[in-house]
Amino acid sequence: MDNTTELTFSQEIEATPTAVYYALTNGAALREWLCTTSQVATRVGGRFYLWWQQGYWATGEFLELVPEQKVICSWQGRLETAVTKVAFTLEPADGGTNLTLVHSELPAGEDAAEMRQGLKEGWEAGLANLKSVLETGLDKRLYDQAFLGILIAGLVTAEQASEMGIDAEGGVRLNGTMPGTGAAAAGLAGEDIIVDMGGSATKDFPTLQAAIRPYRPGDNVKVTYYRAGERKQAVMTLSTRPIPEIPQTPAALADALAELYAELDAQLDKALAGVTEAEADYRPTDDSWNAKELLAHLITTERGLQMGAATQITDGNLDGFPNNPAAWVRSITAVYPTLPEIIALWKRTEAESVALMANLPETAVARKATYHNIGNQFLYGLPGHTRAHIAEIQALLETAKEALAPA
Repeated sequence: MDNTTELTFSQEIEATPTAVYYALTNGAALREWLCTTSQVATRVGGRFYLWWQQGYWATGEFLELVPEQKVICSWQGRLETAVTKVAFTLEPADGGTNLTLVHSELPAGEDAAEMRQGLKEGWEAGLANLKSVLETGLDKRLYDQAFLGILIAGLVTAEQASEMGIDAEGGVRLNGTMPGTGAAAAGLAGEDIIVDMGGSATKDFPTLQAAIRPYRPGDNVKVTYYRAGERKQAVMTLSTRPIPEIPQTPAALADALAELYAELDAQLDKALAGVTEAEADYRPTDDSWNAKELLAHLITTERGLQMGAATQITDGNLDGFPNNPAAWVRSITAVYPTLPEIIALWKRTEAESVALMANLPETAVARKATYHNIGNQFLYGLPGHTRAHIAEIQALLETAKEALAPA
């Protein structure tokens, strides 16, 4: 008596079998539509490991690989007691691809019903996202999700929270909010520290993401945050993430980024006009950054984003982003100790980003999600962070001028 069963799915995709095959077998491409992190050895007998931020993971072995036609692999996920089989079949159709997925050798018993339902929901969402990513470049996990509209400065650890008198295990510090979003309407602002959302603690990025995951655009959620040590609450109406306009070619993207950087540099030059070395070295407290260190932070952030883009256009894997490591910031100010030196390094770093956009390979541009993600990060994600720190530098230098002025 056969006590196994299978799940079958089909998806029409307006993309070539070559593009679909790549999305099924390349580690970087898998992260764009299916999982959060991946390690993939694409060869018969090669292993793969996929991980989702929700806590699920799956591992397996490639059993058969026929480019543009077929991918068959073994599969075993977290808490799944059986090794099962996943087969993707690709057939060209009217300039696109008909994809069939059969997940077989699944336990048929009632005790495995929850596992089968989880796989069914996961593959349905995944294939819908594969279609979206290949056809439009938009990741439904981002653009269908409720959107806060906050600009994040970094994290507050449990130890830091205790020192600040915050009754929480940590929190998410804001740089500010995006105009027209629920966060802006709720009155959240830079330096606020979010510690709870809808009754769920938000001590770091994963818990913040988990807290908003059950909500949909249009829902209201109560946010608990601290401002200057005072506990506050506000009700935020969640929206959808705005879809950015990305120039269609690398050259146009580079031009748009250069124009944006010129605007930001003009703001920075104005803030730094006539500033002395002593003023640039001034720090209000022993553990705060001075203006040079804030510039160094902008440089390390820009370089981190460059590395992120490099991993997106290759099969690399950047697991997370370094959160303001003091050693990295101090290494910049140690080698470039004067204000003119560090300003020049900042502008050279910006120029490197512009050159990177201009030199994006055709293969990366053809992968719509890769190109969209890179353009979005540089044109829309990073500038808000830069503007917030330029404003912080300006305010800090005004304080420095007052503190260092002759009596």
